[in-house]
Amino acid sequence: MAPGARPDPARGIAVRSVSVASAGLRAPPHTAGHWRIHLLPYAFVAPIGLLLLSISFYPSLYAVWFSFTNASLLRLAQTSFVGFRNIARLANDSIFLWGLWRTLRWDLVVVLSQLAIALPVALFLNQRFWGRGLTRAAVVVPYIVPPAVTALLWLYMFDGSFGIVNEVLVTLGVLQDNFAFLSASIASFFVIAGAMIWSGMPLMAVVLLAVLQTIPAELYEAASVDGASAWQKFRRITLPHLVPTIAFLLLLRTIWMSNHIDMIFIMTRGGPGFNNYTEAVYSFMLTQQMEVGYSSAVAVALALLLIVAAIFYVRHLAREVLA
Repeated sequence: MAPGARPDPARGIAVRSVSVASAGLRAPPHTAGHWRIHLLPYAFVAPIGLLLLSISFYPSLYAVWFSFTNASLLRLAQTSFVGFRNIARLANDSIFLWGLWRTLRWDLVVVLSQLAIALPVALFLNQRFWGRGLTRAAVVVPYIVPPAVTALLWLYMFDGSFGIVNEVLVTLGVLQDNFAFLSASIASFFVIAGAMIWSGMPLMAVVLLAVLQTIPAELYEAASVDGASAWQKFRRITLPHLVPTIAFLLLLRTIWMSNHIDMIFIMTRGGPGFNNYTEAVYSFMLTQQMEVGYSSAVAVALALLLIVAAIFYVRHLAREVLA
């Protein structure tokens, strides 16, 4: 301060405030109690983390290791590292190569059909009508039924000897005699796909219904005042709110369906022939033949394909849909 100059009270207050604030921002000493507070969140998530490591990550890494070996359940003691020999075998395996098309066909038919049915169902359940609560509960029933039970129900319904479907079609004159649906290549695929669509559609419907209930009613009221039709309300208001969720559901259900085994195996064991051999079913059947090394290679190849496809899909969503 220059000689003779008066001290600035405001500046002094500001300096003291900065000093006090700086003093308050000092890090507290690293006492034992301080570290316990910061480690507490990790302690809470540690059990689930250990559980995931034990039942998910470790088996996955073990499967990757098996894919580079000639492991067989008949001679585990003689397991040896074979490098990329299993990968080369995949490139020349017609069952695996055709399985890519069968997996894609399965995903497209099942997932898109589930969405095509779930969307109007969700729109209907979002309306006000008598018995809406009971109807919503009834829609969820197919998803609650275990997949194995669903597979057996559809298996008996379409049985070539005593199935109710054959009985009805023959009675109506559509068929002259009983037809073995599950022994025909095309018919068996659509029967299995129908069972999976019936079982999985409620999940999509419930998720879409939850999104529909978050759309503000004021948007529809304003659209009605402007003279918008029902189709215009759906296209301009409802659909834009649903698109991110639909995109997420398509990705999630595609991954699930690509790894689905139980219904296909219970109803036809992948047959007739190899007609319903998706990659997941092929890997499972190889395991039943004790070839765990090669079956792991099939499973790892499927996982890598799904990861790559998911990365491109998510990037497209981030750039074109969610931007």
